[in-house]
Amino acid sequence: MDLTKVILAVALAPLVVAYLVACFRNPLRYALPPYLVLIPFGSSFSVAPGAFGGVSSLLGLLLGAALLIQLVTTRRGSATIPLAVPVWLAFLALAGFSLFWSIAPVNGFLDWRILASQVLLTVALVLTRFDERTLRLFATSVMAGGIAVVGYGFAQIVLLGGLPGRRTGPGDGPPRFGDDLLGANNEAAALLLPLAIASYRTLSESGRSRWFHGGATLLLFVGILMTGSRGGLLSALVVFAVVLWLSGARRFFKIGAAVTMALLLAVVVVFQPAGLGRRQVDNAASSSGRTDIWTVGARACPLYCFIGAGWGAFPTVYEQRLASTPEARVQPRGATFEPHNIFLLAAIEMGLPGLLLLIVGLAVSLGSAMNLPARLRGPPMAALLATMVSSFFLSNMKFKFFWAVLAYVAISETVAAGRRARPEPNLHPAGDLVPAREDAP
Repeated sequence: MDLTKVILAVALAPLVVAYLVACFRNPLRYALPPYLVLIPFGSSFSVAPGAFGGVSSLLGLLLGAALLIQLVTTRRGSATIPLAVPVWLAFLALAGFSLFWSIAPVNGFLDWRILASQVLLTVALVLTRFDERTLRLFATSVMAGGIAVVGYGFAQIVLLGGLPGRRTGPGDGPPRFGDDLLGANNEAAALLLPLAIASYRTLSESGRSRWFHGGATLLLFVGILMTGSRGGLLSALVVFAVVLWLSGARRFFKIGAAVTMALLLAVVVVFQPAGLGRRQVDNAASSSGRTDIWTVGARACPLYCFIGAGWGAFPTVYEQRLASTPEARVQPRGATFEPHNIFLLAAIEMGLPGLLLLIVGLAVSLGSAMNLPARLRGPPMAALLATMVSSFFLSNMKFKFFWAVLAYVAISETVAAGRRARPEPNLHPAGDLVPAREDAP
């Protein structure tokens, strides 16, 4: 081994040990923020091969272990267990059992490990006791990750000679932001939760905070436009619509925010500065092959939609059924594809029970978001609805950002339940409640 690397490893070892100790003592403060910040970067920072070799995945494993030890040793969990927890655990269990009859058990097991890591970490987070301060830290870390990754995209354009493309096959077009990270479409989806948090804070806070979060909102929206994702753009508009609907800001600020975003979108679509908006306009009538993939999935449904082909088996199903679906075009990038729709994914891979569990899980999370207190409701509601829209065009259940949204909703529910269980300290002498300050996470 290189002597320089040995010296560097020895020098860093005390810092690593100190960080590990800090993470196990307070995982929400030291392990959670860097994990959330790195989510939109995918596996860009890898230290080992394999699905769990990235820094983000290693931090996720560290966070999960620290949370588990904390829950076992301190016995101080959340005030309530959201209904979504048993639903998603049942979904994970069914996905695991489906491997026994899977038509692609090896690939299915590899994919199931990723799903299991995401679901179990989400459950561990939800079972951990959060308060409003740590909930805000969660939200701020997510937003910081979105800002950082868009800044990285700008650095690629300005300093590194342009955006590197992940794929080079025919028909792929020019590189798009996120192609070398999560993939452009998933990168856009990963920016929805940061966008919901930043835009809501823009309307609910004041002074320098409002200006800062307003700038962050514009930056994140431009980042979504840089991906060229039409589903991402549609989902971003859903975020803005829900935030404007649920925000308690004055009508003047709401109108100003709506006009600003409409003007920005119009400028991008009409003038296409630096190519922004070009893909959304040029390919407006194209499904990018999704309808052909969905057609193959629909033809395979009578065979697999009862008990499922097994978790992770859709690419094999697509490859096997493509030849018997003459109305579906053969895609230029190969013959194995994800379903690009989580509902089709659940139906084909896990059958009717899996589809029902997915719908129930999303419905329960949506109900939880709708029942949150007004000052907590905006970002979780906007992010969840937008993610559900994007999930109609993506197979994103194995990505961390999908489960981060579900965790954010469930954690907000436990924080609200914990606050209701405590005596209200903000009382006038006469016993009247003092209105809470609109300072939502």
